[in-house]
Amino acid sequence: MKKIIYPFLFLLVLTGCKKEKEESKDTPLTQGESHRFVRKNIYSPEAQKDVEALEKALAIMQKTDCSDPLSWYYQGAMHWIPEEINGKNKLCSSYQTYKDLKAAWNNCTHTEDGAEEIHFLVWHRMYTYHFEKIVRKVSGYSDFALPYWGYTNVEDSLKNRTMPERYRDKASALYQAARLDSLLNGIPISGNATRKLSLTKLNENHSYALYNKNIDRAPHGAMHNYIGFGNDTLGKRKYNNVWQQDTYGMMSEVATAAFDPIFWVHHANIDRIWQQWTNSPNGQKVLLEELKKVPWSYVFFDENGKKVEYTIEEVVDMLYNMDYDYDDTKVYAKEIQKNDLLVFSVQDFTKGDTLSATTKKIALNKDIKISLPNTKGKNVRLLSKSNKKGEVLILSVTVSFVKAPKGDFEVYLNLPTNVKATPENKYFAGFMTFFGADHKHGVAHNTNKPHRITKTFSFEITDEATDTDALNKPAFDISVIKFDGSRADDIQIDKIAVLKQ
Repeated sequence: MKKIIYPFLFLLVLTGCKKEKEESKDTPLTQGESHRFVRKNIYSPEAQKDVEALEKALAIMQKTDCSDPLSWYYQGAMHWIPEEINGKNKLCSSYQTYKDLKAAWNNCTHTEDGAEEIHFLVWHRMYTYHFEKIVRKVSGYSDFALPYWGYTNVEDSLKNRTMPERYRDKASALYQAARLDSLLNGIPISGNATRKLSLTKLNENHSYALYNKNIDRAPHGAMHNYIGFGNDTLGKRKYNNVWQQDTYGMMSEVATAAFDPIFWVHHANIDRIWQQWTNSPNGQKVLLEELKKVPWSYVFFDENGKKVEYTIEEVVDMLYNMDYDYDDTKVYAKEIQKNDLLVFSVQDFTKGDTLSATTKKIALNKDIKISLPNTKGKNVRLLSKSNKKGEVLILSVTVSFVKAPKGDFEVYLNLPTNVKATPENKYFAGFMTFFGADHKHGVAHNTNKPHRITKTFSFEITDEATDTDALNKPAFDISVIKFDGSRADDIQIDKIAVLKQ
């Protein structure tokens, strides 16, 4: 059952005082339960009242004491917060180190361990939903809906890839200086970053679990890094006013990302394109079983500052019964027959019937091509529109590093030497990006000695294998192409495998 607790009673609960559970429905402030809010493209004329309301609310929230759950600082820290503030904390006098953490802080799913990633899209939907309700209350605009920054839109792409004007105005509560200079100067997303805005391959995924993993890499993580340092060779260090020291941009650091106002419209877009995939023929609902395999805390605050806790079952019931839609996408649960649900959606993508693999260590400081012998592929019958009981192919790439590299990588299956590598072609398997890859979920992680971190990227290559006739070839040719970052990045491939599930 959902529990609601006033923040000032939190200490009493910890000291053993018993409190009656209170029940509350998450309802709009002035509308009935049937009212649907509409999240709009931030560049549309219809969204301008929402932008003004968001700006007004954040101006108020930024002046609110950080101990108040309705404050800008508290809401940002619910995603994550630096382990220790450099010098006396000028923004929040009651927080200096992890020993000062408040209720529901440090709860996002970007961790070095990786298992919690299954909750990525789900947790952020709940997070932005509760933030939206708070802004609606604080701003006084009863019809407020969180705008989205539609940088993935193909139509009018240059406009949509430009950071919205109010976020570039130094006098606005939506402004943050610790961002990529070109974006603050009104220059659209450019260079290799535009490659990672492609949704073609992402939308070919047939399970929530794989879709969730890969949207987290791009465009989600790729955009965090781009806004923060532009994915150049070194990354431009800027003063981070939450950390109170020079780091990379706010958005490129898990610990400060949600303190940048652009975070919310970025995540509204991620939520939107997830729902578009859900509504598509390949889309699949989130399964309760896959979330319950990895316990996670769903704790937020409503618009009145009351603490709200959900069970996993309540979260799954609520996911497709939100009170909002997008201006181009309805939020609902698509009916899917049981025999259409893929069993592999709740499996470990590193397990299955291995068709081919290598554990040879290969440095990733340049583009590489690896051939994996194919001795079992001819007996595989792949999933297709005409064979819904067919198997799927998974390409699993395990890499290790000490510090998350600044650059990104693209992975291809059977890419001919005379064909240009592009995320839009039939050989593209997926992206490897590293936002939050070395972020430790726990206390005092910066005191640990450097160690190699292992990260496994999983790509469904069922369509690519079909389109390139991969199962009838003597080998699976895997190409890994590096973009941006430094050639000196200490990263290596530990294992590559092709599996069927």
